Amino acid sequence: MILNMNQLRAFFVAAKSNSITKAADALMVTPPAITMQIKKLEKAVGVRLLVRDGNSIRLTKTGDAVLTRTEKIFTEIHEMEGFFDNISMSKSGELRIGCPETPLKRLAPLIADFNKTHPGIKIILDQGSNAEMVKSIGEHRNELAVVRCRSNYSRLKTKSIWAEEVLLIAAPLSSHWSGPDISVMQLPVIPLILRREGSAVREIVLEYLRKFKVKPLIAMESGSIVLVKEFVMQDRGLAFMEKGAVEEELKNGSLISVHILEGSPIIEFGIGYRNRRDLSPPAWAFLRLLENSNITLRS
Repeated sequence: MILNMNQLRAFFVAAKSNSITKAADALMVTPPAITMQIKKLEKAVGVRLLVRDGNSIRLTKTGDAVLTRTEKIFTEIHEMEGFFDNISMSKSGELRIGCPETPLKRLAPLIADFNKTHPGIKIILDQGSNAEMVKSIGEHRNELAVVRCRSNYSRLKTKSIWAEEVLLIAAPLSSHWSGPDISVMQLPVIPLILRREGSAVREIVLEYLRKFKVKPLIAMESGSIVLVKEFVMQDRGLAFMEKGAVEEELKNGSLISVHILEGSPIIEFGIGYRNRRDLSPPAWAFLRLLENSNITLRS
């Protein structure tokens, strides 16, 4: 028989992750697509390779033997990809990446690593709001962009890379709130400083408040993270900000985090692109580095 690599990869990733859903996320396809590829492989070999066990999967004896051999195949392929990368690393080229301000802190070390391994490729960074980054992919201004993960993008695929808490922050001696805890239901009377239209954090916060049927008292809006923090320090109001944007201020005490009794919103970021088949070699290399890096660990 002739091996079908798509079927083999679907089986391999599902077996390694012990989950059809996780395999679908990793390969950026739907769970039914993974199941179909595995069934085709089983039909080709004429034997069951795995069985569903609740929310997980269990390998058969044959499936376990196939996994061992498959792992060797994909290890060799991975080493071959690295070999070809080394051959082409001195070639010139460019990669355009869009990234909002706060996520750039997480992406910067990865970009530095990429520069070391691909010195001939120039990275051009574009910054803006989430909406601007999504638009930049559609208009072909950027090949990759860090965007908020959600399912209703048209003509944009995303791969989740990390998630972080969105905190409610205040001045240490705020006149608007003095307790360590707050209920969402108390927010309508507290002035809030929001990020401008197009911000992923703004979207998350407004969706979160709508869930509790809370109408915010918007005192100010700004597209600048620095200004939002400054306004909060001046006690103009409270603000929702992703944890990574205020870590330094929380450490030095210039801002405090107010605990929300109902729980804080969570924002999930991913790498966005139009079509994986159309990605340039530099973009492919960057995605491979991303998939193998610690940046994918959730905070």
